[in-house]
Amino acid sequence: MPTFATPEPILADLEPVIGNVRIVASDRADTVVEVAPLDENNESDVDAAKRTVVELSGGTLTVRAPKMRLLDFSNRTRSIEVTIELPAGSRLQGSTGLGDLTATGRLGTCRYKTGTGHLRFDLAGELELHSASGSIVVGHVAGNADVSTSSGRVHIGKIDGTGVIKNSNGTTTIEAAGDSIRVRSANGDITVDKAESGVEAKTANGSVRVLDAARGTLTLETSMGDVEIGIRGGSVAWLDVKTRFGRVINEMDAATSPDAATDKVEVHASTAVGDIVVRRS
Repeated sequence: MPTFATPEPILADLEPVIGNVRIVASDRADTVVEVAPLDENNESDVDAAKRTVVELSGGTLTVRAPKMRLLDFSNRTRSIEVTIELPAGSRLQGSTGLGDLTATGRLGTCRYKTGTGHLRFDLAGELELHSASGSIVVGHVAGNADVSTSSGRVHIGKIDGTGVIKNSNGTTTIEAAGDSIRVRSANGDITVDKAESGVEAKTANGSVRVLDAARGTLTLETSMGDVEIGIRGGSVAWLDVKTRFGRVINEMDAATSPDAATDKVEVHASTAVGDIVVRRS
């Protein structure tokens, strides 16, 4: 079990190829790495764990598993489990062909991708996550977020900065957005619980909901589904909404020209088949 003295946050650069990764960030002055076979009874897993390289140089921790050979059709899995305990605020980058990554504690900038697998983070700074197939769950992004999955659930608790979210197939939920966000989906509902700035959310099949909008421009579109907009108390709204087959339900009161200091929400919402509801949040 390699242990390194790391009094400051480090950069963890990972490429386990196949396997699961667990990151634990806390207030500590060292970094501990454990590499184990995913199945201790599988010889290829045991061999992959033994041959995995773990090094620390110039503030960068490198974890590299042996590469799989091209056109290898054997049943050898070569799967490993990597656990890294490191200082809070450390950065993360890397990729996994097949496997999950779970990160607890506070991390800095994180850039990670997986071919097939779930990605879970408690708290990160700038965040760039991509999964070809798998869910992405994040508690808090303290900077900007760029997140995408081709198939899976996306759930982010809070984004302090801007956000770009792409989810081809699955539900997308943002609990709180501090800056402008853009969400794209081909098949799945989109929900933003609280928006402090503009939101652009578009899906071909699914409902679109912004439940508490404070200010900025909302551009909400779906071909098949309902659209729901909640306008925060004290804010005024300008509405441009249309549905081909459905109802428009406007529960807002008409208002005269607002004061210049009043927060304004400009709403552009459309659906081909579905209702549009505008109300106070």
